[in-house]
Amino acid sequence: MKLKVINSNSKANGYVLTNGEEALVLEAGCKLKDVKKAIDFNVSSIEGLLVTHSHYDHSRFIVEFLSQGIDCLALQDVYSHQRLSGEYCKVAEPKKGYMFGRFKVMPFEVPHDVPTIGYMIEHPDMGRMVFITDTYMVEYTFEGINHLLMEINYADDIMEANYKAGLVSRFVKDRLMHSHMELENAKDMLKANDLKYVNNIILCHLSDNNSNEKRFIDEVASLTGKTVYAAKPGLEIDLSKNPF
Repeated sequence: MKLKVINSNSKANGYVLTNGEEALVLEAGCKLKDVKKAIDFNVSSIEGLLVTHSHYDHSRFIVEFLSQGIDCLALQDVYSHQRLSGEYCKVAEPKKGYMFGRFKVMPFEVPHDVPTIGYMIEHPDMGRMVFITDTYMVEYTFEGINHLLMEINYADDIMEANYKAGLVSRFVKDRLMHSHMELENAKDMLKANDLKYVNNIILCHLSDNNSNEKRFIDEVASLTGKTVYAAKPGLEIDLSKNPF
């Protein structure tokens, strides 16, 4: 199984899990044509689309997927924002299990400034992955994780320096604190979980102005002893249950 990053920032978010025969798309912030390129145009391999929330950098192109007969799992709030309905619009119920081919998916609620969910995703070829983005905290702990795709959007000290320099407004500063994951909060979340089976930690949705990619990778790697990546367009990571 491979994770392919199409994009990961405040402009657009899109990722694909694929083994060449089955694919699961995470987020609809990128055009379907870009997803097609990532899976060598094997559209029939797409088992489903998972969307976390209604903000357009995560859901803008959902209608393109639905028009191709691709099942989408999302909260009703996502469909309501774009006035969408139909047989391919699957309404996510937190803590309920769903199957997309051999992908087993369970959504769970996370706090944001609109209704938002994260996903636990399992597949025989990769084990268990947790996907968390656009939230400032996670109240759950997870067992048997093999891979983490998680947001670390900003660091307090970087944002504070930018605020004092007039590069970040009070509104943006206050919103970030109550809507996105800060570095130390993310590290606390990692400490709270049993990471002994984790092979990869992929950091996503880094702020363009309030983050430091190398620092974030280094601090998470130092804390966990795991292989850590920062999601960026074109990044491909081999995912498996076992590190060797």
